[in-house]
Amino acid sequence: MAELLPMDAEKQQAYYDQLNDAVGESLAYFYACIRFNKPFDMNALPASGSKNKWMTYCDKLAKKKLDRTPGGGELGFLDGLTDITKIFGEGLENGNFTKAVSAEKSARDGRQGTKRQAADWGEGTGKVPYTSEDYNEFDRIYNALCADFGGEQAVSAKQQLILRNVAKWTKQMNDAAEMGAIDKAKKLSSMIQENLASENLRKKDTKPVEDLRLDGIVDRLEKAGLMKNGKQCTPDEAFQLIFGRPCKYTYTADAAEKMLLAIINQARINDGLPELVELPEDATIEDELGEFAEEPNEAEKEAYEKMGLLRKHKK
Repeated sequence: MAELLPMDAEKQQAYYDQLNDAVGESLAYFYACIRFNKPFDMNALPASGSKNKWMTYCDKLAKKKLDRTPGGGELGFLDGLTDITKIFGEGLENGNFTKAVSAEKSARDGRQGTKRQAADWGEGTGKVPYTSEDYNEFDRIYNALCADFGGEQAVSAKQQLILRNVAKWTKQMNDAAEMGAIDKAKKLSSMIQENLASENLRKKDTKPVEDLRLDGIVDRLEKAGLMKNGKQCTPDEAFQLIFGRPCKYTYTADAAEKMLLAIINQARINDGLPELVELPEDATIEDELGEFAEEPNEAEKEAYEKMGLLRKHKK
């Protein structure tokens, strides 16, 4: 599965903890797998004394490669152990739990491919149904095709359909070539190229990456106005070009400090802490670059008067 960002991990762990308090450890894993579309697998359950149990479970799934098919396809909840009555039984005693999981796992291993794979690729024909090896090869080829364009998320839904067809035909072409059916392999190759070309999905259709050259960088910077005759523009000029306005703020450094103090105090209020009378020394502003207005404008003067603020800085 895709690696979780720190914030996602924290939210998922917090959700698991809530479930753990409400329904207990075993059911919490099961319900969290449903919520976050992870396969439920007994072999990934952490030890009872583990910390951050849900994230540990996700890590074990990944390390043991229980969250992906051999071809690299992602597994979801429907690909794991799903029958709650078989898994948990009437009680949650460890013995019954283990036996039920083993029975469900054996039934799953007897299937050809996963539920996700069957949904993605179909089941083949009645006479020649797809095997687990077929499904895994489809996944491998499809993921390799998508990788040329930055992954599955970078291609449209229509392009994904074409790439899935191409993945099937590619395997058929390879099988035909191995059996010596060259004419069939050539026909399949033509179908593949025609379909890829229809949506600009051939390798040569990918946008080329330009060679990085110093003179090319200088040329682009000069065209953008950031350099002139090989000399860079001033920081103020660069700011103006990038943001479309002068780099000086319209308010004074004192006003900026008042804003910072208001933000810090609001955060302290939210945390149940007392407000500060003035900014901590390490948060004060030293306007060494002259970015702030030297004198307050009318709007700033009016705001100070209405809010009863005292000016700290002379400027």
